[in-house]
Amino acid sequence: MLAGECGPAPEFAMQLLVRTAEITGAETLIDVSWAHVTSAYYNGQANLDLAERLASLGARVSVPTTLTACSLDGRQAGRECAAPSVRSALRLIELYRDMGCDSVMTCAPYHTRREPAFGEHLAWTESSAVVYANSVLGARSNRYYEFFDICAAITGRVPYTGLHEPRNRAATTLVSLADLPPRWLEDDRFYHILGFLLGRSVGNRIAAIEGLPLSVTTEQLRAIGTAANASGAVDMFHAIGVTPEAATRSEAFHDKAPQETLRIDREAIRNAVKILDTSNDLPLTAVCVGAPHFSVAEFGRLLPIIEGKTVHPKVHFYITTSRHVLGELKERGWLHTLQAAGIELITDRCTYYPPVIEGCKGRVMTNSAKWAYYAPGTLGSAVTFAGLEDCVASAVAGEASRVSWF
Repeated sequence: MLAGECGPAPEFAMQLLVRTAEITGAETLIDVSWAHVTSAYYNGQANLDLAERLASLGARVSVPTTLTACSLDGRQAGRECAAPSVRSALRLIELYRDMGCDSVMTCAPYHTRREPAFGEHLAWTESSAVVYANSVLGARSNRYYEFFDICAAITGRVPYTGLHEPRNRAATTLVSLADLPPRWLEDDRFYHILGFLLGRSVGNRIAAIEGLPLSVTTEQLRAIGTAANASGAVDMFHAIGVTPEAATRSEAFHDKAPQETLRIDREAIRNAVKILDTSNDLPLTAVCVGAPHFSVAEFGRLLPIIEGKTVHPKVHFYITTSRHVLGELKERGWLHTLQAAGIELITDRCTYYPPVIEGCKGRVMTNSAKWAYYAPGTLGSAVTFAGLEDCVASAVAGEASRVSWF
């Protein structure tokens, strides 16, 4: 490929990969089985220029490749729109689709096809997906970046460095849950808050959390990683006795002693909640859930809570999810119930990024610490972080209910 024997597109892509390998000190490249790319998110002309260049070279991906959430509301697809940015964004997606990418447009690609297996090497970019793959599944991926990602998809290769190497997956920080009431560990909110604290405390280091119950769910583990990669740069964590590379403390730390210990107690949890709540008692204008994109399991939990209720006309209730999950909702007959309740389903994007969806400039309730962390800065929203039940109750009542905290 580097010599041009496979065509100009693989040559171009391999030149970038080899230069990156040299910069990072990698001695070899390895095969990947799946690429998840963010280069199809339209951030400006550079994205379109690269895609046009690759298309002119006849680029095609060589491994299964999915596209992450984009800058469009999926409801705009197929519509005539005068905005140049919208036309450019649609053109960008079309170019990547022509290269063989699957335009699932989601930050949760593991919901769209089989989950990666333990030890499987990936070239993923979406931060919440990378930490999920490494931590919960035991797959291997660094957090890759725009332009590199599509080159990895074309060549099917990445440098053998970072979290692809077993030696770099050892924990260095022990996180101790100090004297927390058992009922807290049963509450989904706790795992978002724990992840938020984890990211702020460890940055990009690998932590091992000690004290989580064996009953912890996949969605709760996902919440830890998602929040930790928003408030910090955590691409991997261990939960001792729970996640696949941490059956014991010794295994998590590769038989070494922790370099530091972080103690998370009741006061730390309560202080984190105060940081995430920026609402200042403003009138409720919207509820936003689905960051990362809602799973079928999460919709299954929502259905009995919302069934028979209707969202107040002054409030927008948005759920972001993938096209794949939306299709499953239709097959299960759940979509009608959600729409009858007044819930608006958004695909292909995340609501904490511009363009701003109606109602999100006021007071917004969310059950996602990631949404609560990003939205004040990206949208200017005033945010109340709450559980899913409180979000539903508030949306129906038309005003934010007083949230009971830990």
